[in-house]
Order: sequence, then structure tokens, then C-alpha cells
Amino acid sequence: MTVRRVYILVKAYPQPSQQYEETVCCAGVTDTGEFLRLYPIPYRRLKPEQRFDRYDLVEMKAWKSESDHRPESYKVDSDSIRILQKGTKLKPEQKVRLWLPFVTDSLTALKEDNRATGRSLGIIKPDAGSVRFKSSPFDQGSEEDRSLAMGARQQASLFYDTPLKELKADYVFGYKFTSAGVTHDMKIHDWEVQATYHNYRRKYGGDALHVMAKEYGENIPTKNLHLIMGTMKGHPRQFIIIGLLRSEQDIEALRSQATLLGF
Repeated sequence: MTVRRVYILVKAYPQPSQQYEETVCCAGVTDTGEFLRLYPIPYRRLKPEQRFDRYDLVEMKAWKSESDHRPESYKVDSDSIRILQKGTKLKPEQKVRLWLPFVTDSLTALKEDNRATGRSLGIIKPDAGSVRFKSSPFDQGSEEDRSLAMGARQQASLFYDTPLKELKADYVFGYKFTSAGVTHDMKIHDWEVQATYHNYRRKYGGDALHVMAKEYGENIPTKNLHLIMGTMKGHPRQFIIIGLLRSEQDIEALRSQATLLGF
């Protein structure tokens, strides 16, 4: 077990767990330049001062998972989590430079790397003008999924006086896009997207989906949208969208600067 300092890039949507009640999988870049997957983090059970946001620099004790053969996967001692610096302290170009080294030419190239090396985390930029935002009513899941969620709540009742309020997703959101000319249709597992919908529903009521479609389908794709891709433990060859990145910065100019400087 070693102490890691990680700039958080994404928090995935919480998943029920019979052992941990509910966990969140995160991904981020260490201060030594490693792209890691961090879990299981009981985010909603963390103390208020431990609840990190995107781009926060977070210190934690972590160790390589023996049960997860994906090379980037590390388990975390949630009690050790400590925020060292808020992401608001970073300049926009500093944020981009954190993740720019992990951008791959295409999803096809990332899959090829996955087969060759086991790489299970990467970042891609969809082809210009190809992104289409999608939404559909949430499928309540299989009987197995519902049983797992119920078991997690029952387990939690043994350890906590107050159970967590159940998170309910009304809609599933996704992107259809091309990468190097190949079409992909994927769900978005970034917690931010679901949180945005709930905020919009409170603010706009019945117009929430329309506002979501405008923001995620029209505005965000024009802001250098990049997708954080990750595989699932049970399906180590299948990539899903775990996070969205965007920036007003000139990404190509920053990339050229990095090349000239040798990193």
C-alpha cells in the first residue's frame, strides 16, 4: 500500500455493492503521470471534507488490485482520502495538460492497444461533427441487478443508522459518434451527466430533456469534447464512456508545445 496523489478526472455513476453498499469508480492522473482507475470509493459515505470534485488533487492510500487484472486498477483505502488542492486552482491549460498525454488517435487504436498490452483506460476525440446525443427511458435492469441493489440496502442497514437515499436514474444518456470513420453508439456512465439532468429537472421541469439535448448535443461537442474510455472488469475488451472532457483551449497548440518540449 502506497500513498498516491491523483488529479481526479471523472467519477462514474454509483453502483450498488453488497460488500460496500454503494461504490463509485474514479479515474485520474497521478502527480507522477500515471492514468489510474480507483475503486471502490463509497463517495456518498465520505466525510464532507473528503468529497472531491473533478480536477481536485487528492491524496489516498492505494494498492494494485489482485482480483482485477486491468493494469490501471487500484484499490483505495477510503478513510485515507484527503483533498490537497481544489481543481479551481488549476489554470485551463494546466487541466488539459494533465490528460493530453493519454489521448489516442481513435477508439480502434485504443482497442488494438488493449489487445496487445491490456491497456484499459484511454481518451479519444470523436470525429468533428459526428457527435449525436441520445436519451431513452431508464431500463430498470435485470432481476439480478434489482436483487443486488436490494441486498446492498439490506447490508447497509446492518452498519448505518441512516440508509443512503436511493439514486434513481430516469433516463439513460449516450453518444453516437464516429472515431476515425468508425461508428460507435455508447451509453455515458459519467455521474456528472445524471447529476446535470436532475438539476435541469428541478430548474426547467418538463423541458429538462430539451435543455440536456442542447447542452450535451450542441454546446459541449463544440468545446473540444474528448471521451474518457474504460473497460469493465467482467468484459476487459469492451470499452464504455466513463467520462467527458472539454476545454476552450487550443488543444492542437498545446499538443504541439508538448511535442516540442519532449513530453
